[in-house]
Amino acid sequence: MTKTLKLSLLSLILFHFCLATLFELSHDEAYYWLFSKNLAWGYFDHPPFVAVLIRFFSFLPKSELAVRSGFIILQTATIYLLLKLVEPKRHWQTLLLFLAFPLASLSGLLALPDLPLLFMTAVYCLFLKRYLEKSDILSIIGLSLSIPILLYAKYHGILLIFFTLLALPKLLLRKDFYLITFISVLLFLPHVFWQIDHDFATLRYHFIERPKADFQWKRLLEYLGAQVFLPGVFLGPVIWWTILKNKFQTDFERALKFISIGVVLFFFISSFSKKFEANWTIFLTIPLILLTLQNSIWDKVILKRTLIITAVFVFILRMLFVTTSVKRLNEFHGWEKWANTVQAKCQQPILANTYQVSSKLSFYLDQPVHALNYHSRKNQFDIWKPDSSYYLSSSVCYVTDKREFIGEEIITPENKQMKIVRNFNPTEILGNKP
Repeated sequence: MTKTLKLSLLSLILFHFCLATLFELSHDEAYYWLFSKNLAWGYFDHPPFVAVLIRFFSFLPKSELAVRSGFIILQTATIYLLLKLVEPKRHWQTLLLFLAFPLASLSGLLALPDLPLLFMTAVYCLFLKRYLEKSDILSIIGLSLSIPILLYAKYHGILLIFFTLLALPKLLLRKDFYLITFISVLLFLPHVFWQIDHDFATLRYHFIERPKADFQWKRLLEYLGAQVFLPGVFLGPVIWWTILKNKFQTDFERALKFISIGVVLFFFISSFSKKFEANWTIFLTIPLILLTLQNSIWDKVILKRTLIITAVFVFILRMLFVTTSVKRLNEFHGWEKWANTVQAKCQQPILANTYQVSSKLSFYLDQPVHALNYHSRKNQFDIWKPDSSYYLSSSVCYVTDKREFIGEEIITPENKQMKIVRNFNPTEILGNKP
């Protein structure tokens, strides 16, 4: 790695550190911050990696930067591992490609599980490549550790493992494969036991209780469009065409190709009956970059220029987080002021209805605010037990978006109408809570 490249990575970290202080936490970031205050082997929505990473930097003064610091560092570590997987002459192309992938590029700014998954995908690929080339102690230990940590990052990691085995069934004939499997399962058991203790809450929600959506051609086309253009915006079609037409030369490339195509097909089928989120396939950044760099197409002048333009375009998008001119980004602005307004109006212990509002109030008021989840989707607040004073007192101030309650109206920074219900008694509706 050249000195210039090292300075570029350092500059990227410093830039993100500065930028991360300029906008407030998203709803989910505040929610995961609460995870970090209550460490466990699992949570309703995700495994614990995201919580541990936030907790690791809790020695810093409480701020948005403290919550995001680990993710900023981890993004650069992901790029470093990616560079280790390619030839030195492709290092600059690798960095530009990573920066050109919108979700991967922006992921370092937010404390979300997507970045740990992306990082662990790079770790997994690094040790998988080594294991396929030489089955030494380091590769066996590396895979044995990376697989369970991959799953602790996000459940989507199971797709990497499944499609690797589908691509390379001959791995089942290797004795050391079963040693890797044994160690991986053993290290993941604490989370399995957590799921058992909580009646498999996560699996029940995602596979049974989660609402299904009617089939829509529009949703399918949106999904396919996202998968084509999210890899590099202007470069997506080129990247996918290159991967589809090129034949793999090694077992590692075969595995990467199976993973890339298999994951897209998996979520395509899933989108027939369920809504999808663009970030679900963010971990494909690693195999897509590795596969496309096997080709010399990026040596063509027109593609070199397109790559640079795309990376700069995506880089500029970061600045959207420091402005409120985009409606969707109101989730990142004005919540500290709003939380203080709620506290001033309540003058009582606060109870919110949804996990989003509870998390934001908890962070910006620096006090626990529980979520009642009345006619709202299940989440971690259904597992956490609130302070008994919430349910033994009728003097709680309830912040809710449900129209059936009478109270003072208050508008959120997202321009949503909510109500502040003073002297609220939660026991009145607990029996009707779905």
